[in-house]
Amino acid sequence: MKRLPTEIKRQRGTLRNDRMNENEPKLPSEIPPIPTWLSEEGQKSFVELSTLLHDMSVLTLADEMSLTILCDSYADYKNAKEVINELGPSQEVTSREGHTKSIQRPEVMIANQAFVRVFALLKEFGLTPSSRAKVNAIEHASQTPDIKIENFFNNDE
Repeated sequence: MKRLPTEIKRQRGTLRNDRMNENEPKLPSEIPPIPTWLSEEGQKSFVELSTLLHDMSVLTLADEMSLTILCDSYADYKNAKEVINELGPSQEVTSREGHTKSIQRPEVMIANQAFVRVFALLKEFGLTPSSRAKVNAIEHASQTPDIKIENFFNNDE
């Protein structure tokens, strides 16, 4: 079974002194810089998710790589889905002999693989209903506007 960070155990109410890791690194919640190499869609996702995760007090500078991969994978997923929505999930190809057959568009596999990466990382950050249900909210007033994960995926402002 995967070991949980002490803060997650504390938020869930399952923290026991005899199972605490006294040497666990304790990092402040901080928003990492936006990677310049991310696509425009990836950078937009990075800004929105980093704000959301910072408000949840689960984002640190050590999470920059995971958040970057999440945002990059989400951009890949979104771009592939746009092609699929416009052109359909299959395409017609003709062999050298002149036979035509329908095959799956490459973007379908790209979207499926990106979805798996996105979903796994969403769970790591506590951004799915089931993973979020396992964590109790930290009691403090947020200094930023209320941003909902549903708005992020629906492109609502």
